[in-house]
Amino acid sequence: MNIKKGPYITKIWASPLDTYDWVHRVGNAWSGSTLSDKRVFVELDSKGDLVALVINSGRGSQEVDSHELNAFIADALKVR
Repeated sequence: MNIKKGPYITKIWASPLDTYDWVHRVGNAWSGSTLSDKRVFVELDSKGDLVALVINSGRGSQEVDSHELNAFIADALKVR
């Protein structure tokens, strides 16, 4: 996973392996995941509002659960 934080924009790039690992982490597995094995790009403004979202680069299923996506973003930003 790659995260770039700037004063006005935060960008997160996650590979299919990143999302798979997050969904299947020990003790915190997300059952019924819609995010696992998907490539994700997220861009947030300085308030944390979603500016851009790309799932699977437009290929394959782009449907993800919003609660799961929010939890993934929150966890990704905690680590950095």
